[in-house]
Amino acid sequence: MSDSRPRPAVGLVAARAVRQKLRAVASLGTFWPAVARGGRLLARGRVREFARKLFNEAATVRAAGEAPVREGPPLVLAGHALRPGGYDHVVLAVLDGLLSAGVNVVRDPLAVLNLDLIPLDRRPGEHPRPGGLPRLAACPPHLLSRFRPDRRTAAFTMWETDTLPPAAVRALNRCGLVVVPSRWGAECFRANGVAVPIEVVPLGYDPDIFRRTERESEGVCTFGTAGALDAGGLRKNVPRVADLFRRAFPAEADVRLRVKVTPSSPMVETHGDPRIEVVRRSLPPDELAGWYRSLTVFVNGSFGEGFGLHLLEAMACGVPLISTAFGGVGSLFDERVGYAVPYRLVEARNAVYAGRWADPDDGAVMAALRRVYADREEAGRLGALAAERAAGFTWAATARGLADALARHGFLPAGMAGPAGVV
Repeated sequence: MSDSRPRPAVGLVAARAVRQKLRAVASLGTFWPAVARGGRLLARGRVREFARKLFNEAATVRAAGEAPVREGPPLVLAGHALRPGGYDHVVLAVLDGLLSAGVNVVRDPLAVLNLDLIPLDRRPGEHPRPGGLPRLAACPPHLLSRFRPDRRTAAFTMWETDTLPPAAVRALNRCGLVVVPSRWGAECFRANGVAVPIEVVPLGYDPDIFRRTERESEGVCTFGTAGALDAGGLRKNVPRVADLFRRAFPAEADVRLRVKVTPSSPMVETHGDPRIEVVRRSLPPDELAGWYRSLTVFVNGSFGEGFGLHLLEAMACGVPLISTAFGGVGSLFDERVGYAVPYRLVEARNAVYAGRWADPDDGAVMAALRRVYADREEAGRLGALAAERAAGFTWAATARGLADALARHGFLPAGMAGPAGVV
C-alpha cells in the first residue's frame, strides 16, 4: 500500500533545517563558535561543505514525515538529542523505551533531534497541535524553562550538588510532576523547595551491549576514567585522576591508565607518561563496552553525579569502581561492589553549580589504586558482584517505571500505572 501522507515541501524542509540548526547551537551554547567555523569554511571557498553542515538535518527532516503511524496514548517528548552521551543519551533511551511500552511519542517542537541517531522505525511522530498533549521534558533543571513548563509537563531530571538554582526550582514547581533517578535526588529537590509530586525512577543500561565476559588474567593492571570535559570538566576531575595515578605509581611499568573524553574536550595532560592512553572521541556502544571490559577498575573522581551512567555501564561489564558514594551514585554503588572512598563536602566552584558536592580524599583514592594493583583477584570478585548489582538497572526497567509514574499522575492512561512511588 502506498503512503498517502503529505510530504513537506523542499522550501519548508530547508527552513526547518535552518531553525533546527540554530536551536541546536543555542541549546549547546555554541552559537558563536559555529558562526566562526562557518565563516572559515566560506572564506576558504568550501561552500558545499558549509551548505551540508547548515542543512544537515534536511534529509532527516524529510524522513521524519515517514515515521510510523502509531496507536496508543500520545505523549510529547521534550529534550535535545544531538550527540551520544549525557542527557542526549537519556532522551534517546527514554524515547525507545516508551515506544516499546506502547506510548505514542510525539516530538516537542522546541526539541532538537539528530535523526541520524534514531532508526526510522523509532523516530517520534509529529503532531500539528502538540501543545494540548501531556509532555515529558528530559533536561537539566537549570535549562527546563526553555521548554516553557506547565502543569501538563512532567520533568525527568537530576542535579549534582545539594543546592538547586532558584530559577530551576521555580521552573520545576510549574510542572505537574518531577521524576528523578535517585532517592538522594528526591530529598535534595524537596529540601530546595520543590513542592510538586516527585517520583524516583532510576536510569539504566542496555544489557545486550554492556555485559560481563570472562577474561584471562592480564599482566598489566589497567585503570580507566572518563567524562566530558567541555561543560563538566571541573566536576568530572579526569585530570586529577591522571595525577593521582602518576603519584600512586611513580615507576611501575605494569600499570596503565586509559582515559576517554569527548571530542570537544580539551586535551588531558599526560606529562609524557606513556602509560596513560587518551581516547578523545565518541565510541559506538559496542566499542565503548569493549573499552570498559579492557579495564581492571573504573576510577570515578567526580565531585558529584545525579546518577552515574558511565559508572553503571562499567559495573554491568564486570568492572568494579573506585568512587565516592555521594549523590546519585549511592543508589547503585557501595563498598560491597567496589572500593568506596571517603570524601568531604566542599563548596562547588563552577559557572553552573552552587552549593556543596563531594571532594574525594586523594590519599584514599591512591590507596585504593595500590590495593587493586596488589590484589587483582579481589578486583575480579568485586567486578562480578558489581555486574549482579547493575542487572537491576536497565533501560527497560526505566521505561516501565516512567510509564507507571506518568500514569499515576494523569499523564498516561490509568491502566498503565503500577505501585505508587511518590516522594
